[in-house]
Amino acid sequence: MEPDPDRCCFDEWAAGNAKRARRRGIADGITRDLLKAVGRPRLADRTVLDLGCGTGDLALGAIGWGAARATGVDLGAGAIDQARALARERGVADRSTFSVGDGAKVPLEPHDVVLLNRVLCCYPDVDALLRNSLSAATSIYAFTAPPSAGIAGTFARAETRLSNAWFRMRRKKFRGFRAYVHDLEAVDRRVREAGFSPVVEGRRRFVWHLAVYERST
Repeated sequence: MEPDPDRCCFDEWAAGNAKRARRRGIADGITRDLLKAVGRPRLADRTVLDLGCGTGDLALGAIGWGAARATGVDLGAGAIDQARALARERGVADRSTFSVGDGAKVPLEPHDVVLLNRVLCCYPDVDALLRNSLSAATSIYAFTAPPSAGIAGTFARAETRLSNAWFRMRRKKFRGFRAYVHDLEAVDRRVREAGFSPVVEGRRRFVWHLAVYERST
């Protein structure tokens, strides 16, 4: 069965994230970690593209940290509705745009900063996603993903196997959705080959690898 985002779990997860975002400002710790790693100086007066934006928490957070505008793209129509609602509530609807689409396929306008927070692990093959997203990044490219090496990588693969077993058991709800652990060394090579150099790399909250790249001059 092919994954069906319109009938799967993304919208339900986005609704939960939206509730946390309304309580906390930033829904999840790893989202805040990514914003901190990119940093206010790299966001100030920049345009930001958040692929796999979910409830728009990261995109709206970037505006709060000084970005001029933010664009979010996500597979879930319900998630995009949540993102637009949050933008209105925070008074930044005129500085944000959210649309339904697959970040690996939709045409992307150039943005100063491109962010992929917990998105690589949702794709069975990240080649198209990397190619499309890297072509849109003019200055900064950053992502978080499950680690693939060392003890943390072993843990991530074990956790992913357990999660996928649960998704299979709840097939009616998750509609074929699976999570993946990708070779981050290969991802790093792709990003460097596109003309970017790492400025921040490291483990966050044990279960996430975070990397920020800046276009080489």
